[in-house]
This record gives sequence, structure tokens and C-alpha cells, in this order.
Amino acid sequence: MATKKSKKAKATIIETTTNKVLGFATMANEFVLAKTEKAVMTSFAMTEKCIGFSGKLMKKGLQVSASQQDMVFDVLGSIKKKVVKK
Repeated sequence: MATKKSKKAKATIIETTTNKVLGFATMANEFVLAKTEKAVMTSFAMTEKCIGFSGKLMKKGLQVSASQQDMVFDVLGSIKKKVVKK
């Protein structure tokens, strides 16, 4: 009879310990999942901001390029008029 009680007591201790470990593992998993989700969402937000900034820079660069091309064509046009007159 004594062995039956000790086996049952050991089983109870093992079950309790297993449940505690499982609870800690679940808590750790939820914590890591929450932090990972926050990091990913922050990363997406920063990427979105960078893409918007890059788009603005490209637009400004294209505007500058267009104005420079207009100046070049204006100069070439004026040179053409002078050459044609002569």
C-alpha cells in the first residue's frame, strides 16, 4: 500500500511540475509573440515612412531634372535661332 501512495504522490508532483513548466512556457511564448508582433509592425511603419520619403525625393529630383532639361532646350533653341540667322 505504501508504494501505491508514493507512486501516486510522485505522479501528482510530476503533473504539478509539468503544469507549472507548461504555464511558464506558454507565458514566455505569448510574451515573445507580442514583442515580435510589435517589432514587425514598427518595421512596417518605418518602411512605409521611408518609401514615402523616397517618393518625395524622387519627385523633387525629377522636377529639378525637368527644369534643367527645359533650360538646356531653351539654350539649344536660342543657339539654333542664331545659327539659322547667320
